[in-house]
Amino acid sequence: MNRRSFVILLLIATALAFGGWPKPAACGQQASPPNTAGSAPGERVVLTIGNEKITAAEIDDFIQALPPQFQAFYGGPGKRLLPQYIVAMKVLSAEAVKLKLGEQPEVVRAIEIAREGILSDAARKHFLQSITVSDQELRELYAKDKTLSEEVRIRHILISTEDAPLKSRAAGHPALPEPEARKKLEEIRERILAGADFAQMAKQYSEDTATAASGGDMGVIQRDKVVPPIVNAAYALEPGQVSDIISTPSGVEIIKVEDKHTKSFEEVKPALETQLRQSKASEIVQHLMANYPLVIDQEFFAGSPAKQTSTVPPPKP
Repeated sequence: MNRRSFVILLLIATALAFGGWPKPAACGQQASPPNTAGSAPGERVVLTIGNEKITAAEIDDFIQALPPQFQAFYGGPGKRLLPQYIVAMKVLSAEAVKLKLGEQPEVVRAIEIAREGILSDAARKHFLQSITVSDQELRELYAKDKTLSEEVRIRHILISTEDAPLKSRAAGHPALPEPEARKKLEEIRERILAGADFAQMAKQYSEDTATAASGGDMGVIQRDKVVPPIVNAAYALEPGQVSDIISTPSGVEIIKVEDKHTKSFEEVKPALETQLRQSKASEIVQHLMANYPLVIDQEFFAGSPAKQTSTVPPPKP
């Protein structure tokens, strides 16, 4: 890939990651059959803009350079949108050059911020690739942290509290003060311990609209998608056991462990290696940061509690 094409694709990646451009109007050009005779698949020219040609290999490199959350979409159903973004980028960047917008202080700073972000990602990737992990380290991690090797399937019952985010409250269920919600859930828990079916009670009382109809079934929990109090309780219980009442950002909850299965070392070895590499990379970053004098204005960065709640809602179990 030549330098110019690489910069183009890099700018597109940045734009997509930050929301992209509005959908451009049709440019009046018609698609033409590709000329692939005598060329390798990666050398196939898939887009021509004026005198510039972009190959399939360059588009594939661009897709792989995107953040993971964008790769599947733009490598699949969203691939048809890429020509529109590329054309829009070329037109707008050319206009910016004509208008000398690149000399504006805010544009200069934005480019510098993007550059710093790209370089920091490159450094992280370099550290991850350079780190070595031994089989012994992986086996020690496997023995130490059972949440990495155990699959736990649970059900839960949620009673929302009045301080929970609005979107987590089920319609038709008035939010209760936490003491009242806790009392209601304790009565449900006692009935379950006395023999009532957990799934049936979840269908009747749980205020989690995503799982109530299925008897509160959350499936096999994933640690990065479930709040820590639920995860901790799930791994502490045995199959068939019901938890004590757990406070979460959505209200108060109880869970029941339906099943536990321990994966073999070989099954989880790739995930263990990824986690260990990330952990070691984080240690390197922390060590590097420790070498720089740091002064933080805690009052300035404290922010507004109300804004924090509205812009960064807690994850829903």
